[in-house]
Amino acid sequence: MKQLFADDVASDSHILVVDDDEKSRRLLHDFLKAYGYQMSEAVDGEEALRRICESPPDLILLDVMMPKLDGFDVCRRLKEDERTQMIPVLLVTALSDRSDRLKGIATGAADFITKPVDTLELLFRVRNALRTKHLYDQRNTLLRMREELSDMIVHDLRNPLMSIALCARRLDSTDNAPAVVNLAKEILGQTQLLDNFISDLLTVSKMEQGQLTLQCATEDLVERLHAAVQNHQAMAEAKNIRLLLVAPEGPVYAHMDWNLIARLLENLLENAIKFSPRDTCVTLTLTPADGPGKPCLIQVEDEGPGIPLGYRETIFEKYGVVKMKDIELPQTGLGLSFCRMAAEAHGGRIYVAPRQPRGSIFTVELP
Repeated sequence: MKQLFADDVASDSHILVVDDDEKSRRLLHDFLKAYGYQMSEAVDGEEALRRICESPPDLILLDVMMPKLDGFDVCRRLKEDERTQMIPVLLVTALSDRSDRLKGIATGAADFITKPVDTLELLFRVRNALRTKHLYDQRNTLLRMREELSDMIVHDLRNPLMSIALCARRLDSTDNAPAVVNLAKEILGQTQLLDNFISDLLTVSKMEQGQLTLQCATEDLVERLHAAVQNHQAMAEAKNIRLLLVAPEGPVYAHMDWNLIARLLENLLENAIKFSPRDTCVTLTLTPADGPGKPCLIQVEDEGPGIPLGYRETIFEKYGVVKMKDIELPQTGLGLSFCRMAAEAHGGRIYVAPRQPRGSIFTVELP
């Protein structure tokens, strides 16, 4: 049988056998150990969960009919926990009814092995499940390496960018010709855009890894939104776009990380101005919470091409771009993906709806 069976991941694989019947448990343990697998045992479902928490195996052979906690319940709990949900579970059972098999599939079991166990079938099913698990683990390792490499590259980009900005500031002098000064200002503007993009990349990476700590403080949103509108007036005036703020006269206080929310607003306002036709209007609206537990709303309304129904989620995906009649709709690199993550980091959300007769309304809900 060993000549027929070959498994290149056996020596690196830990299998947990869970069965209240000692004879059945030892049979599986000893048989698979002879083929190079690292084996451990649990006598019931409760012990299995404790062992899995202490040292997660690569695969679980799980008996169904056990006292205290049966195999279906154990499998269901494993699949509900993100730390263990990707461990393949093979149910080892004498149950043969279709309803029992459907129940096992519903709990998340990867496969079934019928008692009495066919040893050759057992070897192949174990090998196939482990190969899939190891491919998943390798993929995750490569993804982590890619993210770490990306973070290193992004950090390193800042050094040459600072040098470019420093040279541009030296050129931005009244001693130089106006054309040189204008070019220097353009270089400085572009380096600032690149620096913002680098900041977004690093922030998104931290949010995806759950490593971002919000630096929250109580802010007057009315005052902050007035400043945001003022900062984008020049961009709007270049297209003869009217930029309006609709907000209460008095202060509206909210507890938030303003650096994140400011970048969110900057992305929304720049997209709205960029994709709006000349001689139109972009409106920033603040609606305070209308009761305890209700969110306050920040809305950016434009008269651009609008977002087709099928793409109102796509635009918030990382690097997603939607095209309609040769027009690239509002998404620039990480822009709207960053907006979604920033809103959700505050316990809020962002979504887009159509504006009549033309345009879009981006709404940010914040607690």
